[in-house]
Amino acid sequence: MAHIIVPSARKGDIDMLQWGVLGLGRIAHRFVESLSHFEEAQFYAGASHSEEKRKDFMTYNPCKLYDSYDELLQDPEVDVVYIALPHGSHYHWSMKALEHNKCVLCEKPAMLSSKEMEEVAKYAKDHHLFFMEAMKTRFMPLTHILHKEIEKGIIGDIVHISNHFNSKVDYHPDHYLFDQSQGGALYDTGTYCVASILDYIHSPISSISSKVRKEHGVDVHDEVEITFENGATASFSCSIDAPERRDMTIKGTRGTITMSPFYRPMEAVIDTDDGESMTCIAKAPDDFYPEIKAVHQAIAYIEIESPYMTHQDSIDVIKVIESIRDTFDD
Repeated sequence: MAHIIVPSARKGDIDMLQWGVLGLGRIAHRFVESLSHFEEAQFYAGASHSEEKRKDFMTYNPCKLYDSYDELLQDPEVDVVYIALPHGSHYHWSMKALEHNKCVLCEKPAMLSSKEMEEVAKYAKDHHLFFMEAMKTRFMPLTHILHKEIEKGIIGDIVHISNHFNSKVDYHPDHYLFDQSQGGALYDTGTYCVASILDYIHSPISSISSKVRKEHGVDVHDEVEITFENGATASFSCSIDAPERRDMTIKGTRGTITMSPFYRPMEAVIDTDDGESMTCIAKAPDDFYPEIKAVHQAIAYIEIESPYMTHQDSIDVIKVIESIRDTFDD
């Protein structure tokens, strides 16, 4: 049986983690820049089929740059892999990385089906390897503060959550967001909406309804309503064809919480029904830093998942997305 890679001999301590990055696009640049904040980690290797992209990453002084994803995974010096590839590639390369005894941080959506996510989770568990979906909303310091305030009853019981993640993406036939097998708004920005709602409402779902607009064979604008068995409701919009909007409101029986942007919040306003208002601020060096820190902590303590975004959390999110997609044909 393979064992999780922990460079340090002492549990709870890391001397150095060597990161490999699959896919050297825009988001990978931001990830590697964030990685520079950590003394215990190094951007060791990157892989891209594009020579131009590999040249762009030379500025970060990696030890290796590969034109093959397989070659990076075969490098014994790589401890943990960040997968920043198009959605449809996540399952294949997550499994390949795990099969090469690498720990994995995979961009959202981790997988395109619950079956894929269940298979990845089982493999990670059976081989005691760390795997996590990079759902940054779950790791931001402000999110943890808001959970504590809600648990103390500052806004009472949650009755409704609404959020919006609308973006404008110019159509191009080669853009993965317009690929029918992996594209569309729900898999992209909608993933953040669903994950944030499930982070605050912990109840089985009783019904889902949606309005969807499709263009170029994919959903470009979705409006979704969810009702939970405990009586709470949620609504969200996600799009790749609308002006930017990325806010969230949590309404309780005694007040509301608002934040924008909600998917990487650093400031929120809490208004209570008795007239009090407070602003909560909790900043991080950047929005990647908290999730990278969570990866390092879990690996140091020989864990296969993070408590903030467990394998089951990823399964739950993609199951809701599957249920929403089922309503598209109603």
